[in-house]
Order: sequence, then C-alpha cells, then structure tokens
Amino acid sequence: MVEDILKKKAEDFFSQVNILVIDDEEIVRDMLRDVLTEAGYKVWTAASGEEALEKLKEADFSIVITDIRMPGMDGVEVTRKFKKINSDLCVIAITGYASIESAMAVLKEGVYDYINKPFNIEEIKIVVGRAVERQLLIKAVKEKEKYEKLSILDGLTEVYNRRHFDEMIVEEIERAKKYLSKLSLMMIDVDHFKNFNDSQGHQAGDWALKKIAQILAGCVRLTDHVFRYGGEEFTIILPETDKRKSLIVARRLRITVATTKFLDKTALPTGHLTISIGIATYPDDAKDATQLIAKADECLYHAKQMGRDRICFVASDEHKIETK
Repeated sequence: MVEDILKKKAEDFFSQVNILVIDDEEIVRDMLRDVLTEAGYKVWTAASGEEALEKLKEADFSIVITDIRMPGMDGVEVTRKFKKINSDLCVIAITGYASIESAMAVLKEGVYDYINKPFNIEEIKIVVGRAVERQLLIKAVKEKEKYEKLSILDGLTEVYNRRHFDEMIVEEIERAKKYLSKLSLMMIDVDHFKNFNDSQGHQAGDWALKKIAQILAGCVRLTDHVFRYGGEEFTIILPETDKRKSLIVARRLRITVATTKFLDKTALPTGHLTISIGIATYPDDAKDATQLIAKADECLYHAKQMGRDRICFVASDEHKIETK
C-alpha cells in the first residue's frame, strides 16, 4: 500500500515540476523556457535575483536555473538565499566560461550542476533530467519516512501505537536480558473515562486523551517509550529502570494528571481526571514479555478494584497498593 502511494506521488511530482529560470538576457530566458516547456516542465522566468525572490510567492519550485554573472544580485547570492529558504532546492548554474575553476566555485555554494554557454540543447535536457530525478528521490525518501513514522504512531494522541508496542516490548526485553539490566512496564488506565466522555462529549474526550498522552510523554525520559494501548489505556516501557525508580515516575504521573484541569464540551474547565497504574519489572516479576504484560495488567486491575487513582505493583509475590 505504501509503495502504491509513493508511486502515485512520483507520477504527481513529474507532472508538477516547476522550474525557475533566472538570467538577465531575455534571449536566454526565452530559449530555456521553450526547451524545458517542450520537455513537459512548467517554467517561470525572472530577469534578476530580486525578481526571482518575488516569484517564490507564486509557485513552489523544484529546480532553479540561474546565471552566475548578473548585475545586482548575482547567481551565487541567489543560490545562498534560495537555499536558506529551502535547503532541498536544486540549483543549476549557467556559466559563460567552461573552466574547472569556475565550475568548482559554484558547486561549493551548493549548486547541483552547471550548464555552459553557448548551450547544447541535449546537455540541458540531460542535466535537468538528472536534477528532476534527484528531487524525486529526495521527495520519495521523505514520503517514506513520513509514512513509516505514521505507521507506528497513534493517530489521535501522537504517541506510539499498540502495534509498535508489541514489537518494542520484545526488543527491550531482549536488550535487558543481554545487558543484565532491569526493565519496568506500566499499564495505565484513565479512571471513569466513559462517564467523562458521555457527559462532556467526544470532542472533550479526545482532547483529554491527547492531554494525558502529552503529560505521560512529558514526565518520562527520552529513553522511555509511551504508547496508547487502546481506548483510554496507555502503557510505558522504562528501560534500565527497577521497581523503586518506576514508582517515583508513577507517582509523578498520577499527581500530574490528578491536578490537571480538563475541558467540557463548551471548552470550559471542568472536573479532574485520574489514572490507575499497574507496574511490573523484568526480571523480578516476569521472565518474558508476555508474563511482564500480564503482571502489569494484573496490577492495574487491582489498582482499579481498590478504588482507582492508585498505583499497584508486585512486591514479594504480593500486590502492593499505594494509596493517595
């Protein structure tokens, strides 16, 4: 599916390649516009660097072809300014002298390639064709990274999703096993969330879940991983964290959520929400990912049974409940 999307994106890209030609000689601008338009590209022209910068307001350019020697703002300065606006922009320089020194000088400024005067039409087509392929490759890489990122994120809360949790917990257990370190897992449930959702409306409920996800992510380390497990349930993997340290984090999470004001359906402050937390630690409480999830979930169940807004953890084969 991702491959099909990227293929469609590529087709769209080729049909919408915008090229800006900058040269103070009208005959040069007209010639390049005619050649490139015939090749299927959309072409704009500008007689100076200043005019070229104004053209940026009219279109999103993939490629800029600029003369190096122009009165006022020369091609080198144009390249610098355009690259500052869009570092991925592909700049092709027009040089009136075919020397290695001049070519190297413009390439050092971030220019992708160059074409020489007097022009060779076939050379122009080849250089521009390579530039288009480069831009397509950059776009494809970014699109792939975007879709890969979206595939592991929860669409509402923007923390990791359940599918990524299933992969990550196994990987983190294996890492902890390899380095003989501890790992704690928190299962977290938003207390009485259905009542909040029914009374305040789904929009306020969605906002509350986003807010809670932000709180969870903001209260843990960058090396910890926050996931939306499903519905109003979240989970957090804390690598290299024993029971004592995980309890410190859990207390901070519980208090922060309990003291946060959420919104009603009219976007006005309303009552508070609370969370219940179950904690289990590898290898103290479990020997693999499946056992660890089951233990943490069991502790979460006990926390809810004991009145919610509680933290429950395993200690000496017994469930221990922290009251408020």
